Amino acid sequence: MKHRAVDEWLALLAPTFQQPLRQVEELINADPELQQWLQEAAFRTAMEASWQSDPYALSAAYQRLQDELETRFGSLAEAVARLTQGCGRLRLNWQPDAPHYSRVEIDFGRDYTVDLFITLTDPLPQTLHRALERLRALIPLDDPYPRRPHQATAQLFYRGKAPALRLLDHLTPTGRRQTALLFLPDRKPSSEMPPETALQVLHAYLSGTSESDRS
Repeated sequence: MKHRAVDEWLALLAPTFQQPLRQVEELINADPELQQWLQEAAFRTAMEASWQSDPYALSAAYQRLQDELETRFGSLAEAVARLTQGCGRLRLNWQPDAPHYSRVEIDFGRDYTVDLFITLTDPLPQTLHRALERLRALIPLDDPYPRRPHQATAQLFYRGKAPALRLLDHLTPTGRRQTALLFLPDRKPSSEMPPETALQVLHAYLSGTSESDRS
């Protein structure tokens, strides 16, 4: 089976990056070569690990699989790195108890789930507003449960800066209300704020102005 080259992966995946990352991952996992490798390797490694009494056997087996993924599909790994400006990498979600559910994902090394990746052309308010609207389009139309808001998170990138914006959709006694959270590198997550306020803070942060230091 012929390996896809980096340019072929870029051509296949680049248009999908306008959509939620789960659609990018579905396209990756639908690749016949990756499917065949994943099915065989996930089952084989699960069987091998099941016979070992070493408590670290599973973690060692996982690392071997992860290394094999990055080596065997190096062109895919490079394409993902390019499309995410170096922020994302391939990660194997291996399920040793149910190997057929194993899949390949795009990992950003964060302690939160990323639903959308957006490379910004500039930090202008209108550009940030368009990013917010793309994120807002991911919020389900049905009402959230009380105290369990719908949420969607976008990983942003602009000139080496990679903040994240999370939109939360709450159900309140007076109707639905949206708030936002910011994840700025090397800082604690922000408190909830109105989405437009979050865009102002993002604009200041990405522009390198002093307002971001006061937020």
